[in-house]
Amino acid sequence: MIGKVIKYKFDNDASLSSLFGGRVYPMVGAQGQATPFAIYEVVNVTTSMSKDSDSHIDEVLVRITMVSTRYADVQNGVAYVRSAFVRMDETILGVQVQSCKYDGERDLYSDDERSFGSQVDLTFRVIK
Repeated sequence: MIGKVIKYKFDNDASLSSLFGGRVYPMVGAQGQATPFAIYEVVNVTTSMSKDSDSHIDEVLVRITMVSTRYADVQNGVAYVRSAFVRMDETILGVQVQSCKYDGERDLYSDDERSFGSQVDLTFRVIK
């Protein structure tokens, strides 16, 4: 479900849309894909338990990997992701996100592809 929120934000946030042009994919991007592009994956889902039942809130850890032949693109992408997602409190396409927090990032480089990357980890609190 969180994938709908991520895709929507990448397509509708002016900064993300202008940089990535809709090139955001679940799990894996096509080899030889035009850059920059982004890939997202759900790393972990934790349901808080209450005394009597499951909580109505899931904490969803998502990793977004951005790839480009230009380092500046991935660094701009990190800033745009943080601006679009962190502290959000909205319902998108039926998915109610209570909050989103930034958990960190790391830089990547591929000698084979001669491309730069950045991974951003975000935790979304999603009301079920």
